[in-house]
Formats: sequence, C-alpha cells, structure tokens
Amino acid sequence: MDIIVRDNCGSCVRVKAQILPILQAAGIELQEHNVDQDPALKIEFGDRVPVILVDDEEFSAWEVDNDDLANALL
Repeated sequence: MDIIVRDNCGSCVRVKAQILPILQAAGIELQEHNVDQDPALKIEFGDRVPVILVDDEEFSAWEVDNDDLANALL
C-alpha cells in the first residue's frame, strides 16, 4: 500500500500514524512517496495530500475511514 505525502504536512503525519496499526494487523507494508521529491507525483497530486493508494488505485484523500480501509485490505 502507498501513501502520497509532502514535506511539513501535519495531515500526512496524522493519517500515516492513524493507518499504521491497521496495516500492521493486516501484515501490509506502507510505501511512502513524497510529491516534493517527485515532479510527476507533484503534477498528479499537487497539494491534495495525503492520498492513500490501495493496489495502485486511489482509495482516499485527506481523510481515511479505518473500517473502510480494513475492509479494502481483505
């Protein structure tokens, strides 16, 4: 699973901390990608972070529902 973040993003830090226990329980590793370090991601996502990708498809942006995420990972 992937999370798209940017430097100095409080929401990114919060969402990452929120979803890590769900991912750990499912045995899934989180890959972090930063729009400030990748021009292609910056074009695609801009300021719309954090974005959660499940199986390379956008699952959510800005907020994550824990139950929805857990179900999507089944």
